[in-house]
Amino acid sequence: MADAIPGIVRRPEKLGTNHLLIIGIDEYPHCPRLNNCKKDAQAVADTLHSRYEFNPEHTKYLYNEDATRRNILFELEAYSEKIGKTDNLIIYFSGHGELKNNIGFWIPFDAYPKYTADFITTHDITSRLNAVKSLHTLLIVDACFSGSIFLQRKTVTQLKEYTKPSRLGFTSSHSRETALDGLPGDNSPFAAELIKELKRNTEPLSVAQLAERVKNGMENKTKQMPIFKPIDVEGDDLGAFVFFPREDEVATWQAALAANSFEAYSAYCTKYRGGKYFTEALAKMEELEEQAIWDRVDKTRPSALLLFINENPNSPFLSQAQQRYDELSKLFTTSSAPKKEEPIRTSAQWAGNILTPTMPDHMVFIKGTTEPFMMGDVMGDKEYDDETVHPVMLSDFLLAKYQLTFDEYDLFCKDIKKELPSDEGWGRGQRPVINVYWQDAIEYCNWRSKQEGLQPVFDIQKKSVIPDWKANGYRLPTEAEWEYAAREGGKVVRFGNGKNFADPKEINFNGSKESKKDYSVVGEYRSKTVPVGSLQCPNALGLHDMSGNVQEWCWDWFGNYPTALETDPKGPDSGSYRVFRGGSWLSVPQYVRAAYRDDDTPDYRSFLVGFRLARTRTL
Repeated sequence: MADAIPGIVRRPEKLGTNHLLIIGIDEYPHCPRLNNCKKDAQAVADTLHSRYEFNPEHTKYLYNEDATRRNILFELEAYSEKIGKTDNLIIYFSGHGELKNNIGFWIPFDAYPKYTADFITTHDITSRLNAVKSLHTLLIVDACFSGSIFLQRKTVTQLKEYTKPSRLGFTSSHSRETALDGLPGDNSPFAAELIKELKRNTEPLSVAQLAERVKNGMENKTKQMPIFKPIDVEGDDLGAFVFFPREDEVATWQAALAANSFEAYSAYCTKYRGGKYFTEALAKMEELEEQAIWDRVDKTRPSALLLFINENPNSPFLSQAQQRYDELSKLFTTSSAPKKEEPIRTSAQWAGNILTPTMPDHMVFIKGTTEPFMMGDVMGDKEYDDETVHPVMLSDFLLAKYQLTFDEYDLFCKDIKKELPSDEGWGRGQRPVINVYWQDAIEYCNWRSKQEGLQPVFDIQKKSVIPDWKANGYRLPTEAEWEYAAREGGKVVRFGNGKNFADPKEINFNGSKESKKDYSVVGEYRSKTVPVGSLQCPNALGLHDMSGNVQEWCWDWFGNYPTALETDPKGPDSGSYRVFRGGSWLSVPQYVRAAYRDDDTPDYRSFLVGFRLARTRTL
């Protein structure tokens, strides 16, 4: 939805009061308890109070036992008397939501499960908001199925100016989608992005801009689909509601620090020339300039490093550049001298000297096809339309029994002096490595191939990677190989452990009641990774955790499936997104199906994504 706030630099005069109704429910007595709803609601209110033109005296809080059906509806009705035509109303609800027979519900504190007479329907809400004659009414909802508020409303692509009235909604998920609550003590993914964007902003911000930024921020973290568009409430003329920052230099500076960007510091300096933090802002801008110059240096070439040293004698990265130059100079000098023949280390020697694998026989031989196997949604789940069933022929290959562990990856990092990826505080050891880029996985494959005396598969030239598919070294599996192996050699099964029902005792995924599907079992939702193979439920090929725990990078660029027969497909020749498969500890049941496809840019890294090794059979 486009935003339109041209020329607005501060809140227009003669505008009325901003009212807030804040509702947060997590301590349900009759429904499953949630983790962070009250915390999220309070944080949203605090952010609006501290940074924008909202005041506590015009805020009503309904938390837990106060957020009964009676009290919520009473407060909604009361605004018909409190609010005038120049006033604005924002309602924030965080709690359980439900959808039954195409009717959306909020679940108040005192409701009983499955007894919809206790719930609050979307009609209960909109009918009361019809009586509120505000300039702008904005409904922000962080709950499962929250997009049901829009069921009867078409999308609008353009908002008008601020002075036109609006009746808008921004929800954490669409009408048939659950919403994540977040780990205990955190914020929900939706609330976290909402608060972050409100805090980092320093200029008048239209709700359309805010919604777009929140949606973009959530794309790389969760599969929820936030929705922003008008709601079915009378008085809407598609106006653009705007969050106006308080005229507060301290708040502006704090927002600039939170954003830590050249643009934010520059905006502060422009707005407060000679201000209290002006000198510090300039210093921050200089730091970012120096960082940008250093980031552009090709750190694989001694000549580029020497040029940087000569041109930037006062750079804070000078010593780092000199150290790297000295290291590379030795390598280049050594490589130009006559090479002494060294014996190739065997796997046994490698295992004893460099790394002890989880098991000596850490890979499984996967026999290829003798006739085409059907790849895609062979179970007919029809969850997503990019799982087109199509025929594929595959050659023999090898695949690791387990997802690559921190124990294995950390040795690589220490050997090449690479920063260790974060384990999010969950522990390293035999847990699957996370927070690795696609390129990190590629580099590890080459490193390990060399350690074992194998021929590296990948020719890495900056961002370009050229594979030699005949090489006997380690690589990432292709998407077709991954699915064929997950389905036990192309069998018609739903999950990577060879079963058609996802059970949290056997798969590490989101097994909560709210996420249940017809093909899943409710059980423990661990909210983090577990050591590889610890659930002891491999598929018939001996492969562990092919569904859940972490998503696994594959070789392929993402693209639409063909319909014709393909042999050893490796995806499109180019693209923007690399494929990962298998779902993770955070995934709801439909995302851990063997047919489910996911993707992101190669420079994406997350606590949800790791990888598994493959090799081409060359003997």
